[in-house]
Amino acid sequence: MDLDLRKRQRRDRIYDKLHRGFVNTCIGVTLIGGVLLGYKVYEYFVYIRPLHKAQYKVTEENLLDEGRNIEGPSDAEISA
Repeated sequence: MDLDLRKRQRRDRIYDKLHRGFVNTCIGVTLIGGVLLGYKVYEYFVYIRPLHKAQYKVTEENLLDEGRNIEGPSDAEISA
């Protein structure tokens, strides 16, 4: 009976160590993933979003200029 108890304790200790290692691995992966996600969010708001806004403004201005040129002759040319 004492032998069965020792085997069970040894088996439980091994399972506890494996479980603790797995939990620590999950915590580590979560922390590293959180840091990487935070960096990507920072990178988006600092570098990518302003670039997209600038490109959008340039494209919008180009479209407005093209629209002004397509409208035809101005009123000054017609009255002359």
